[in-house]
Amino acid sequence: MTRYAKKTNRRPYEERSLSVRAVHRDRADLHKLAEVLIRLTLQETGESRAARAAARPPDTYRADSVALAASDAAR
Repeated sequence: MTRYAKKTNRRPYEERSLSVRAVHRDRADLHKLAEVLIRLTLQETGESRAARAAARPPDTYRADSVALAASDAAR
């Protein structure tokens, strides 16, 4: 068998030189950002509330109409 040979000529992480450059952009629209954050929060709250409600047992027991019809048909 032949020995594994690298197929790329990338430098190891230790040998890389990294730099950071600032990019000046227009000011953000804070009203739009706030609206997006509020909508995301409400969406996540609704999803978690629905998941908790589905996991919680019902307060009262009501026979499912399909299950009730099946039990009546079996009699």
